[in-house]
Amino acid sequence: MAIAYHVVCGLYGFWLPNDPRGSWSRFVASARLLAFGEATKTADRRSRARLAHDGRLRRAAKQALEEPPVCLSGRQARAVGRGFALACAEGE
Repeated sequence: MAIAYHVVCGLYGFWLPNDPRGSWSRFVASARLLAFGEATKTADRRSRARLAHDGRLRRAAKQALEEPPVCLSGRQARAVGRGFALACAEGE
């Protein structure tokens, strides 16, 4: 019986595949984003989010996205959470 779950949901435009602090990506599929660097696959088990990086470069890369970043409203985030809760309950 599971006592906890850890789920990571990547949303478009949140953490780019070539973020200098690392990512889980092995390649950068978009030529527009590749201009800002290669993929930064990391095997680190601890978050690298706190590491210093060039904020101007990251903002410029995000401006190169083909679509606006996906951001969930509070209501949408609750719906996703309820969906996971339902799936967990059904799996018991």
